[in-house]
Amino acid sequence: MKIIKIVVLLIVVLIVIVGCFLGGFIYKAKKGINFYSTAPVSLPVFTGDKTILIFSKTNGFRHGAAIEESLLLYKSLAIENGWTLFLTDDAGVFNKLQLDKFKVVIWNNTSGKVLTDEQRIEFKNWIEGGGGFVGIHAAGDDSHQWDWYAQEVLQANFSHHNIGAHLDTARLYLEVDSTNSVITEGLRDTFELADEWYCFYENPRDHSSTIVYTVDESTYDVNGNIGFPLIDNLLHADKNWGMGSDHPIVWYHQQKAGRVFYVAPGHSQETFRNKNYQKVLRNAINWVGDF
Repeated sequence: MKIIKIVVLLIVVLIVIVGCFLGGFIYKAKKGINFYSTAPVSLPVFTGDKTILIFSKTNGFRHGAAIEESLLLYKSLAIENGWTLFLTDDAGVFNKLQLDKFKVVIWNNTSGKVLTDEQRIEFKNWIEGGGGFVGIHAAGDDSHQWDWYAQEVLQANFSHHNIGAHLDTARLYLEVDSTNSVITEGLRDTFELADEWYCFYENPRDHSSTIVYTVDESTYDVNGNIGFPLIDNLLHADKNWGMGSDHPIVWYHQQKAGRVFYVAPGHSQETFRNKNYQKVLRNAINWVGDF
């Protein structure tokens, strides 16, 4: 009997530990553990006007390998396209004086609430005053806690991503108006990509966004349920659904005087090595920056 009690106790303890771990992980992914930087950063003296701020701060889930690979790509693209980059995780740069030095800001797999309320106002004013914004993957998840950003910048509220396969290969189809040569330059009409596929409650097409690529839901499993009913219920019901035959995955729009481009793929380092994906990012940056 004593042995049975010990075994039962160990099982209970293990369940509690696993539950705490999963609960902490889910909380961090959904809300983030938020910390802020407010002191202005030290900026170099920039040459040229193709200035780009690449911001990779994560208060929630961090796509470490993807971020590192992306930075290598941005540096390579900068050499090819004559861009000037500033790479940072420090949100202190989000003040009017320093933001005004950049034509483009990339939220490079950012997660959680990364800006203070004052910094959010400055960034909103910068975008709507004519700045160019590119959001990558986690920049479009539901951890940011910013209604204006989700509703007006992204124009789509994140629901879930597929769970069954860590990286599920899906087929994408080019849709954008071919007259926008900056956006379409060099892009394939269709290509396959292995990534984590985001599903949204709203279709950005129903707002002011122009769709670049859609993803074919018939080529991957849209199920976002973890598989443990208790946890799935805590995450607010069934996630075994998709957006149907029209599932935008890359899009852009004007945000008052500014420009916004969102790219939902970007979960892994392999994505940033895909040649067509690289062209999507190049075109996005050139368009939002009017380079």
